[in-house]
Amino acid sequence: MTLQDYKDIIATIATIVTIIQFLSGTDICRKIIRQGSTGDISGFPFVGGLFSTSTWLTYSLLLWDASMSITNAVGLTLQVIYLCTYVRYCIAPGPWLTVRRQLTVAMMAVAAIQYYVFLSGDNDETIKTRVGLMCCLGSIIFCASPLVSLTEVFRTQSTNTLPFPLISTTFLVSGLWWLYGIIIENSFVKYPNLIGFALSGFQLFLFIVYPTKSKDNGTGESRAV
Repeated sequence: MTLQDYKDIIATIATIVTIIQFLSGTDICRKIIRQGSTGDISGFPFVGGLFSTSTWLTYSLLLWDASMSITNAVGLTLQVIYLCTYVRYCIAPGPWLTVRRQLTVAMMAVAAIQYYVFLSGDNDETIKTRVGLMCCLGSIIFCASPLVSLTEVFRTQSTNTLPFPLISTTFLVSGLWWLYGIIIENSFVKYPNLIGFALSGFQLFLFIVYPTKSKDNGTGESRAV
Protein backbone atom coordinates (compact mmCIF):
# COMPACT_ATOMS: atom_id res chain seq x y z
CA MET A 1 0.00 0.00 0.00
CA THR A 2 1.13 3.55 -0.74
CA LEU A 3 0.50 6.85 1.03
CA GLN A 4 -2.23 7.56 -1.53
CA ASP A 5 -4.28 4.75 0.03
CA TYR A 6 -4.25 6.62 3.33
CA LYS A 7 -5.24 9.99 1.86
CA ASP A 8 -8.71 10.19 3.45
CA ILE A 9 -7.48 8.90 6.79
CA ILE A 10 -4.59 11.37 6.97
CA ALA A 11 -6.86 14.23 5.83
CA THR A 12 -9.41 13.42 8.54
CA ILE A 13 -6.79 13.11 11.28
CA ALA A 14 -5.05 16.29 10.11
CA THR A 15 -8.36 18.18 10.15
CA ILE A 16 -9.26 17.03 13.67
CA VAL A 17 -5.80 17.66 15.11
CA THR A 18 -5.57 21.07 13.43
CA ILE A 19 -8.87 22.15 14.97
CA ILE A 20 -7.54 20.96 18.34
CA GLN A 21 -4.43 23.05 17.64
CA PHE A 22 -6.56 26.11 16.97
CA LEU A 23 -8.36 25.48 20.28
CA SER A 24 -5.02 25.66 22.11
CA GLY A 25 -5.36 29.42 21.82
CA THR A 26 -8.05 29.22 24.50
CA ASP A 27 -5.33 28.47 27.07
CA ILE A 28 -3.58 31.72 26.17
CA CYS A 29 -6.86 33.65 26.34
CA ARG A 30 -7.70 32.13 29.73
CA LYS A 31 -4.31 33.23 31.03
CA ILE A 32 -4.92 36.75 29.71
CA ILE A 33 -8.38 36.91 31.32
CA ARG A 34 -7.08 35.46 34.60
CA GLN A 35 -4.34 38.08 34.94
CA GLY A 36 -6.60 40.89 33.71
CA SER A 37 -4.26 42.04 30.93
CA THR A 38 -2.13 40.71 28.10
CA GLY A 39 1.03 41.35 30.13
CA ASP A 40 4.10 40.16 28.21
CA ILE A 41 2.05 37.89 25.93
CA SER A 42 2.46 38.80 22.26
CA GLY A 43 -0.60 39.14 20.05
CA PHE A 44 1.40 38.29 16.94
CA PRO A 45 0.52 34.55 17.00
CA PHE A 46 -3.16 35.50 16.71
CA VAL A 47 -2.50 38.03 13.95
CA GLY A 48 -0.34 35.50 12.11
CA GLY A 49 -3.06 32.89 12.59
CA LEU A 50 -5.68 35.24 11.16
CA PHE A 51 -3.60 35.87 8.04
CA SER A 52 -2.66 32.21 7.63
CA THR A 53 -6.18 30.80 7.99
CA SER A 54 -7.62 33.50 5.72
CA THR A 55 -5.20 32.79 2.89
CA TRP A 56 -5.45 29.01 3.28
CA LEU A 57 -9.25 29.18 3.27
CA THR A 58 -9.12 31.10 0.00
CA TYR A 59 -6.63 28.63 -1.50
CA SER A 60 -8.54 25.54 -0.35
CA LEU A 61 -11.75 26.91 -1.89
CA LEU A 62 -9.87 27.43 -5.16
CA LEU A 63 -8.76 23.78 -4.98
CA TRP A 64 -12.24 22.57 -3.96
CA ASP A 65 -10.57 20.71 -1.09
CA ALA A 66 -13.21 20.01 1.58
CA SER A 67 -10.81 18.99 4.36
CA MET A 68 -8.68 22.10 4.06
CA SER A 69 -11.74 24.37 3.65
CA ILE A 70 -13.45 23.11 6.82
CA THR A 71 -10.22 23.26 8.80
CA ASN A 72 -9.42 26.84 7.89
CA ALA A 73 -13.01 28.09 8.22
CA VAL A 74 -13.03 26.87 11.82
CA GLY A 75 -9.54 28.24 12.37
CA LEU A 76 -10.41 31.68 11.01
CA THR A 77 -13.44 31.92 13.29
CA LEU A 78 -11.37 31.02 16.34
CA GLN A 79 -8.56 33.44 15.47
CA VAL A 80 -11.08 36.29 15.28
CA ILE A 81 -12.40 35.36 18.74
CA TYR A 82 -8.87 35.18 20.16
CA LEU A 83 -7.92 38.54 18.68
CA CYS A 84 -11.04 40.17 20.10
CA THR A 85 -10.12 38.79 23.53
CA TYR A 86 -6.53 39.99 23.19
CA VAL A 87 -7.55 43.50 22.13
CA ARG A 88 -10.11 43.67 24.96
CA TYR A 89 -7.42 43.04 27.58
CA CYS A 90 -4.56 44.88 25.86
CA ILE A 91 -4.44 47.86 28.21
CA ALA A 92 -0.78 48.90 27.90
CA PRO A 93 -0.18 51.53 25.17
CA GLY A 94 2.90 49.80 23.73
CA PRO A 95 1.41 46.34 23.05
CA TRP A 96 -1.88 47.90 21.90
CA LEU A 97 -0.10 50.04 19.30
CA THR A 98 1.97 47.04 18.18
CA VAL A 99 -0.96 44.67 17.70
CA ARG A 100 -2.99 47.39 15.98
CA ARG A 101 -0.22 47.92 13.43
CA GLN A 102 0.21 44.18 12.91
CA LEU A 103 -3.53 43.70 12.46
CA THR A 104 -3.75 46.60 10.00
CA VAL A 105 -1.00 45.12 7.83
CA ALA A 106 -2.57 41.65 7.99
CA MET A 107 -6.03 42.90 7.03
CA MET A 108 -4.63 44.95 4.15
CA ALA A 109 -2.80 41.86 2.88
CA VAL A 110 -5.95 39.71 3.15
CA ALA A 111 -7.99 42.37 1.33
CA ALA A 112 -5.37 42.57 -1.43
CA ILE A 113 -5.46 38.79 -1.90
CA GLN A 114 -9.27 38.77 -2.13
CA TYR A 115 -9.17 41.63 -4.63
CA TYR A 116 -6.66 39.71 -6.75
CA VAL A 117 -8.65 36.46 -6.67
CA PHE A 118 -11.98 37.97 -7.64
CA LEU A 119 -11.05 40.97 -9.77
CA SER A 120 -7.64 40.38 -11.36
CA GLY A 121 -8.93 38.54 -14.42
CA ASP A 122 -5.96 36.12 -14.41
CA ASN A 123 -6.54 32.48 -15.32
CA ASP A 124 -7.31 29.97 -12.56
CA GLU A 125 -3.90 28.27 -12.55
CA THR A 126 -2.04 31.57 -12.22
CA ILE A 127 -4.31 32.62 -9.37
CA LYS A 128 -3.81 29.30 -7.59
CA THR A 129 -0.04 29.57 -7.92
CA ARG A 130 0.17 33.11 -6.57
CA VAL A 131 -2.30 32.54 -3.76
CA GLY A 132 -0.40 29.34 -2.94
CA LEU A 133 2.77 31.38 -2.52
CA MET A 134 0.97 33.69 -0.10
CA CYS A 135 -0.23 30.62 1.80
CA CYS A 136 3.38 29.49 2.14
CA LEU A 137 4.25 32.87 3.63
CA GLY A 138 1.24 32.73 5.96
CA SER A 139 2.13 29.26 7.22
CA ILE A 140 5.72 30.22 7.93
CA ILE A 141 4.58 33.36 9.78
CA PHE A 142 2.09 31.35 11.85
CA CYS A 143 4.59 28.63 12.74
CA ALA A 144 7.38 31.10 13.47
CA SER A 145 5.23 33.59 15.40
CA PRO A 146 6.24 32.26 18.85
CA LEU A 147 9.85 33.02 17.87
CA VAL A 148 9.18 36.70 18.67
CA SER A 149 9.54 35.67 22.34
CA LEU A 150 12.99 34.10 21.88
CA THR A 151 14.84 37.18 23.13
CA GLU A 152 12.95 36.94 26.42
CA VAL A 153 13.55 33.18 26.55
CA PHE A 154 17.31 33.56 26.21
CA ARG A 155 17.38 36.54 28.61
CA THR A 156 15.50 34.77 31.41
CA GLN A 157 16.59 31.24 30.47
CA SER A 158 12.93 30.30 30.73
CA THR A 159 10.26 29.25 28.22
CA ASN A 160 7.55 30.94 30.29
CA THR A 161 6.60 33.25 27.40
CA LEU A 162 6.37 30.46 24.81
CA PRO A 163 2.90 28.92 24.26
CA PHE A 164 3.65 25.22 24.68
CA PRO A 165 0.18 23.94 23.64
CA LEU A 166 0.32 25.95 20.42
CA ILE A 167 3.88 24.90 19.60
CA SER A 168 3.40 21.20 20.37
CA THR A 169 0.22 20.93 18.33
CA THR A 170 1.84 22.90 15.49
CA PHE A 171 4.60 20.27 15.44
CA LEU A 172 2.06 17.46 15.06
CA VAL A 173 -0.22 19.32 12.64
CA SER A 174 2.63 20.40 10.36
CA GLY A 175 3.83 16.82 10.13
CA LEU A 176 0.37 15.56 9.15
CA TRP A 177 -0.25 18.24 6.51
CA TRP A 178 3.25 17.66 5.15
CA LEU A 179 2.27 14.03 4.55
CA TYR A 180 -1.00 15.18 2.99
CA GLY A 181 0.91 17.55 0.70
CA ILE A 182 3.08 14.65 -0.43
CA ILE A 183 -0.03 12.58 -1.17
CA ILE A 184 -1.81 15.24 -3.25
CA GLU A 185 1.53 16.29 -4.81
CA ASN A 186 1.05 19.96 -3.93
CA SER A 187 4.26 21.85 -3.18
CA PHE A 188 2.38 24.74 -1.54
CA VAL A 189 0.97 22.34 1.05
CA LYS A 190 4.09 20.21 1.37
CA TYR A 191 7.03 22.58 1.82
CA PRO A 192 5.63 25.22 4.21
CA ASN A 193 4.44 22.45 6.51
CA LEU A 194 7.88 20.85 6.39
CA ILE A 195 9.33 24.21 7.46
CA GLY A 196 6.68 24.52 10.16
CA PHE A 197 7.52 21.03 11.37
CA ALA A 198 11.19 22.01 11.70
CA LEU A 199 10.52 25.40 13.35
CA SER A 200 8.11 24.01 15.92
CA GLY A 201 10.52 21.15 16.60
CA PHE A 202 13.24 23.69 17.39
CA GLN A 203 10.90 25.55 19.74
CA LEU A 204 9.98 22.30 21.50
CA PHE A 205 13.69 21.66 21.97
CA LEU A 206 13.90 24.94 23.91
CA PHE A 207 11.52 23.51 26.51
CA ILE A 208 14.12 20.82 27.17
CA VAL A 209 17.00 23.30 27.35
CA TYR A 210 15.14 25.92 29.41
CA PRO A 211 12.50 24.88 31.98
CA THR A 212 9.25 26.82 32.27
CA LYS A 213 10.31 29.07 35.11
CA SER A 214 12.17 32.34 35.57
CA LYS A 215 14.59 33.52 38.19
CA ASP A 216 13.57 36.31 40.56
CA ASN A 217 16.21 39.04 40.52
CA GLY A 218 18.27 39.17 43.67
CA THR A 219 16.67 36.21 45.43
CA GLY A 220 17.98 33.20 43.58
CA GLU A 221 14.52 31.64 43.86
CA SER A 222 12.63 30.35 40.87
CA ARG A 223 8.95 30.86 40.12
CA ALA A 224 7.06 27.97 38.57
CA VAL A 225 4.35 28.76 36.07
